Amino acid sequence: MLDNKDKEYFQTKQGFVPPGIMVAENFGDEFQETIQSYHKQIWDEGVIPLKYRYMIAMATAIFDDNEQRAKLEMRKAIDSGASREELLEVIQQQIWMKGAPTILQVAPLIQIINKKLPKAE
Repeated sequence: MLDNKDKEYFQTKQGFVPPGIMVAENFGDEFQETIQSYHKQIWDEGVIPLKYRYMIAMATAIFDDNEQRAKLEMRKAIDSGASREELLEVIQQQIWMKGAPTILQVAPLIQIINKKLPKAE
């Protein structure tokens, strides 16, 4: 079961306790501990800086038509230092990979970028 120490760890590192870890509690302690350990392995600092891993996750979510997840990963990338230009380049790449109709799919992401990281004038 997720104890207060574990919850505090995620709250401090990520600003929230990941839903998957919370849900994993329902499948028993061993399963929950496995998911928690795997999550730490993937999202703690590694060779690839965290902002790039969030941008990779955002690109994956865009390709998977998962707008909610794309927004979440983009916000985490911004919080980790991703620039407007970096995010737009990742989105542009996904438009290339999936095709022009993806422009409509990513419009909400562009709105967030414009709000959080306005164009320099």
